Amino acid sequence: MTARRILIRSILGIAIGLTLTVTAGPPTAAAAASASPVTWRLRDLHQRFCTPTGLARLIYFPVFIEGAWSQELRIRLVDTPPGFEPTAGPDVPPGHSDDVGAVGAASAWMPAIPEKSEYVLTVRATSGSETQEVPVYLGIDDDWLNCINNGPRG
Repeated sequence: MTARRILIRSILGIAIGLTLTVTAGPPTAAAAASASPVTWRLRDLHQRFCTPTGLARLIYFPVFIEGAWSQELRIRLVDTPPGFEPTAGPDVPPGHSDDVGAVGAASAWMPAIPEKSEYVLTVRATSGSETQEVPVYLGIDDDWLNCINNGPRG
């Protein structure tokens, strides 16, 4: 993936996350009737969020789901470092998504971190009967461009 494409996808993800564009719609009859195989998938977009040192702030990762779900989806940011306070965002009602827009965001309040560091956190989506997780990456670095271009992405 080129640096330009990564930057464009990051900017789009941020814009989508800020507006929390909900693309979920009512479930189809087939999705509501089917309780057996999982028909949705939490997409791993190898997301990376970079922020400068010494800045306490809200961090968030847009969440993309592909498929249909008949139960409410609960989306959370887990496996956060000590001092982080994960926030409980709105749950996603039963519906479907074609993976074009974010269905929500996983977020946490981050304390000021004084030194350059790297963290791997986890976005978890659960419908009650199915739980899926993907890693997301947080870079703390005063050189934002270096952080976003050279940090790990799984």
